[in-house]
Amino acid sequence: MHIIKLDAIDSTNDSLRKLILEKKPTTPTVVVSQYQKKGKGQRGQVWISQAGKNLMFSLYMPNFTLPTRRVFSINKIVSACLLHWLSSFQIPNICVKWPNDILSGDSKLAGILIESNVLQSTVNSIIIGVGLNVNQVEFQNLPNATSMQLLTGKNYDIDTLLLSLMTRLIESLTPPLKNCNDDYHKYLYGLGQSRLFLKDNKTFEGIIQSVNSEGKLVLETTAGMQVFDVKELQFVHVADQ
Repeated sequence: MHIIKLDAIDSTNDSLRKLILEKKPTTPTVVVSQYQKKGKGQRGQVWISQAGKNLMFSLYMPNFTLPTRRVFSINKIVSACLLHWLSSFQIPNICVKWPNDILSGDSKLAGILIESNVLQSTVNSIIIGVGLNVNQVEFQNLPNATSMQLLTGKNYDIDTLLLSLMTRLIESLTPPLKNCNDDYHKYLYGLGQSRLFLKDNKTFEGIIQSVNSEGKLVLETTAGMQVFDVKELQFVHVADQ
């Protein structure tokens, strides 16, 4: 494993992607930054973080072979790995909110963004971006955010956390890949519960049944069982109404 530490960059995923084009690393490579100016989240959202307070990194896994139809299994593996790792710190009520936000209760603790390189219907490398709130205790205009320190009352060493989590992640992503479908669903936010969703500017209720192998959310609705892609559906919280 090769670790590259930077002070401030736009995005660890973008920085790592440029490095891959220039250096073509053949071993797992990590870019970690104290501050991201344009950290990326799902649906093009920006990940906002105080400098030096949190863990923000991207991990490149080269020589990765996986059919594109199984690409969401990477999300499930990474989510399950992060959830188990966080549980070792006694983080309460942790869960994964589809597709891959990590929550404590209803508050966001971490986000995952996975980018894959595909050649002839096969994934041959992946970049895993993770933003984890660690020692930040104030989140301006983000009422649903939390951190490890807020949840446990402890201050954490960022470098120690990085090495610990990297070891777990690389091990979990080294073939043969483990099937983490059961673990993912064990921690799935709202599983079996009725939740409010937004689609085409209209809200509706649905009972969360599962996340299928393609990464689509399966809901039981008044129209029967329906399947939704990440880009077409959003959770609606009471505070958002």
